[in-house]
Amino acid sequence: MSPLIKMALYILIVVCLIIIGLVILALFPTRIKSLPVSNPAQSYDDALRRIQDIQSRERDNPHINPACYTRLLTHDQETERAIVLLHGFTSCPEQFAQLGEAFYQKGYNVYIPRMPGHGYYQRSGEALKNRTPEEMLTFASESADIGRGLGAGLTVSGLSGGGSLAVWLAQERGDIDLAAPISPFLGIGFIPSALNRPLANLANRLPDFFQWWDPVHKANNPLTASYAYTRYPVHALDNFLIIGFSTKHSAKRTAPAAGQIIMVTNASDRSVNNDINQRMVSIWQGQSGAKVHHYQFPKDLDLPHDLITPTRKGSRIDLVYPKLVELLGAAKKSTGAVQ
Repeated sequence: MSPLIKMALYILIVVCLIIIGLVILALFPTRIKSLPVSNPAQSYDDALRRIQDIQSRERDNPHINPACYTRLLTHDQETERAIVLLHGFTSCPEQFAQLGEAFYQKGYNVYIPRMPGHGYYQRSGEALKNRTPEEMLTFASESADIGRGLGAGLTVSGLSGGGSLAVWLAQERGDIDLAAPISPFLGIGFIPSALNRPLANLANRLPDFFQWWDPVHKANNPLTASYAYTRYPVHALDNFLIIGFSTKHSAKRTAPAAGQIIMVTNASDRSVNNDINQRMVSIWQGQSGAKVHHYQFPKDLDLPHDLITPTRKGSRIDLVYPKLVELLGAAKKSTGAVQ
């Protein structure tokens, strides 16, 4: 056998082994070990006490940036509508401050909680180490529990990682009137859809390591907000993919529990996988009785993945915020299609 043929044979064997490995990883279960038990607030006062307890613990922690404390915009009583806004991975509640104000001006009580491990002065992401999918889901469930006491009708929305949690809440919580995930992180945009699950499973089984959002500028990333982290542990990011895979598995078997769902995506988004997000919408829409709609910001707007942070380069909050308020407000009032 010639050396050239031997080389080709070795390459073929290696490729086959890689393919077999990816297939095995794709089939490996990604279910969550344990799901949180919901405990909805029984009144406005009950919800307020829970929020005040969270805020007190944050103030007592000298490592948390005050700009990132959990926020409540309240009309001092239960309102017709309340909204819970879940910030993105490595960001904090400040991200949603201005959009929250827009909903507050529309009569909503607005709750913007801080995710576990987020909002610390130390922006290197160390506080995100050893976080688990179960911890993120407990946070999401407790946030919905609190929101339940703030308004007669409850909307839950979130961006990116927060959007992944909103997807899970849409599937699991029947006491949410409207779930509105915004560009949820259910898959990595630059990786083919079929490879997302095996690569996520692989990353989860390798030793954890840190990744810069901007490998060139690193801690001086010009696109990162002053309160957000400039890097992250890969396992912490992977948690949201695991939550997404688990939710998709559940959605194939049962209809989503939320009263209505509107998935909001961004056609120019290169960070999350819009094909996977569209697949999630299609699975939901295929379930009997599910009220699920999809709105996509057009590509010609050239919006960044983070279309919520006002200071983000390329953001168009003059267009995005009014549209989100319109979409979520319209969906609350009607079960018809959202245009």
